[in-house]
Amino acid sequence: MCFGAPAAPEIVYSGPSQEDIDRNAASLATYEQQVAQQQADFSAQLQQQITAAEEETARIQARYDEELAAAAAEADAAGTMENNNVYAVTAAQTPVTGAETTTAIRKKKKPNSSLKIAIGGTQNQAGSGLNIGV
Repeated sequence: MCFGAPAAPEIVYSGPSQEDIDRNAASLATYEQQVAQQQADFSAQLQQQITAAEEETARIQARYDEELAAAAAEADAAGTMENNNVYAVTAAQTPVTGAETTTAIRKKKKPNSSLKIAIGGTQNQAGSGLNIGV
């Protein structure tokens, strides 16, 4: 049942057309331009923030230097602590106000019980009292 010699299959390329390839390339080029523009905008904004932060840091450093110089001048004008006795220490005892003290524990007085149980009237039989097996 052979109908002749086998023939090789015909292979046909059916990929995207040249128009599709050109359109994708143009879209990619547009995307690359947009990304480059966004990066440039971000870089400029970031540089502005860095510059502003550096200026603020310089302003704070200058203010700190001024305050440090003023404090040093004030300390020099005041002299040493030994001459001024700024931190004089005294050793005096004062009574503590509002101190809590402890007292001896007293037993509570328990009221007398009014319940009386008469055990003489009960019969000793199985089930009453203690059941002890002998």
